Amino acid sequence: MGRVATQDGASVAGISGNFSPSDTFIHIDSPDPQQKLELVVTHRTKNLLRVLPGLAGLLNREPVTDVSGIAVIENRR
Repeated sequence: MGRVATQDGASVAGISGNFSPSDTFIHIDSPDPQQKLELVVTHRTKNLLRVLPGLAGLLNREPVTDVSGIAVIENRR
């Protein structure tokens, strides 16, 4: 479910132009000099529920999911 929500967030941000400070932009070369293409990569991290006692101690950190979503955006100004 987190993967779908993160990908949806990347698509919505690409359309709306409302990006998060943690989003990364990668320039994509375009054959058309008038067209600017970029790939926006969104990152979302979420803590997992503690279903296994002691797991955080074994990992030396809290268990988390880290998911990325991507979208191609055109002519961002």
